[in-house]
Amino acid sequence: MFGVPFGVRELFDAPSVRAMAALVDATRRTDSGSPAETPDLGSIPRPARLALSPAQQRMWFINQFDPGSSAYNIPFALRVRGRLDVVALRAALADVIDRHEVLRTRYPQGPDGRPWQDIAAADDVTVDQWWRTAGVETLSAEPFDVTCDLPIRAGILGSDPDDCGAHDHVLVVVLHHIAADGESLAPLVDDLLHAYRSRVEGRAPVRPPLPVHYADVALWQERALGSIDDPDSELGRQSRWWRDHLAGLPEVLELPTDRPRPPVASLRGAVVDLDLPEGLAPRIESFARAHGVTVFMVLHASVAVVLSRLSETSDIAVGSPVAGRGRAELDALIGMFVNTLVLRTEVDASATFEQLVRLVRDTDLDAFAAADVPFENLVDALAPARSEAFAPLTQVLLTLEQTSVGELSAPGLTITPVEAGAPAARFDLMIGMSADRDDAGALAGLAGRIVYATDLFDEPTVRRIGARIVDVLDAGLADPDVIVGDIDLVDATERAA
Repeated sequence: MFGVPFGVRELFDAPSVRAMAALVDATRRTDSGSPAETPDLGSIPRPARLALSPAQQRMWFINQFDPGSSAYNIPFALRVRGRLDVVALRAALADVIDRHEVLRTRYPQGPDGRPWQDIAAADDVTVDQWWRTAGVETLSAEPFDVTCDLPIRAGILGSDPDDCGAHDHVLVVVLHHIAADGESLAPLVDDLLHAYRSRVEGRAPVRPPLPVHYADVALWQERALGSIDDPDSELGRQSRWWRDHLAGLPEVLELPTDRPRPPVASLRGAVVDLDLPEGLAPRIESFARAHGVTVFMVLHASVAVVLSRLSETSDIAVGSPVAGRGRAELDALIGMFVNTLVLRTEVDASATFEQLVRLVRDTDLDAFAAADVPFENLVDALAPARSEAFAPLTQVLLTLEQTSVGELSAPGLTITPVEAGAPAARFDLMIGMSADRDDAGALAGLAGRIVYATDLFDEPTVRRIGARIVDVLDAGLADPDVIVGDIDLVDATERAA
């Protein structure tokens, strides 16, 4: 931007055009030299054997450790009403696999014991390698062996999957996390529908080629960020900050549960939808603008208050994913870019809600500035107690989804997303919010859900947790000077007991 590199904090600290201009001018005057030359994306020659990215390496080891698990499957389903051309749809799926080489990649183990990326030529991939006929639950739960399976499978469900006269189908696509993340669904669906529209017209889809592939990005990141073992590299600097920031972090957040934690988590999950009152979303956004924070930071502060109250501790670590796609060229790619940050906050019960939000703001901005360090490296560097009973470093995940799959349209079809199988509970609690914005970009609504580990919690317990988050939001937005320790989080049922 402006030929000057900015971090997230600089953008927050210069919120106006005048402040931004002053920052650009000051940075250019004080810059004593040119930044280190960074290679262009896709310009680095590929070695004979491509190593996996750190995030992929973790997925690979998990897959080999528990090959029967579907916890890292990413299923999604589309209900398709209308006269679906199944032959054209299969051809369109093949076009997508052809376009994105990460969907044609297997991850075998080399002679040295390390996995590598075996990218199949498009002509070597046949439909029977990824097409299935099964129910949604079966298709979603079928495990992948990433050493020999393609990381994608798909199928059409209906009264007769091959009957083009049938008018109600469900398309199910399942990706493995080693090759994709949640942000990958938008380009996948966009490419799929573009290809389908072409195929029903009897022609191959024509799109500009992708500028790079995921494997090229992994090589570029390694060159641009340096080695995590080099203290003078960017990755080394960020890693040092994380080690300091997370020093002494408790190995597990002890929340009150309905059952004792089993020695091995089953990863079985269920979902509770949050009851968010009408009008809450614009109140959150108005507060955020007035106090120079984001909607996510307000949500983070509210969740931290509830977790602190429930756990009776002030040291609260919440995980949150970041997209990891800091360049426009990456928006169209399918790949495992997402990274999990550990947002650690000291919740002072005597602080006001506004004070806590400002503390969370600083915590989050510092973490975002060190977001290049893969979560997997943090786990290795900090050497927490490795347990099969709980996730490392943090057991609660908070997400705010700002993006969505684009318009779902195809000739003669009505297409709507539907649930695709039971969710996996990779954390004790996964609190997810999705933002609905109007044409002007204003926050018009929020939807929320909590995926919870059924090993630990019953549905009523999780509903109460969700209600308490709303209570904190309501109290803090109504009176930013309210003391967070004074916010009443006891419901009528608990009072009666």
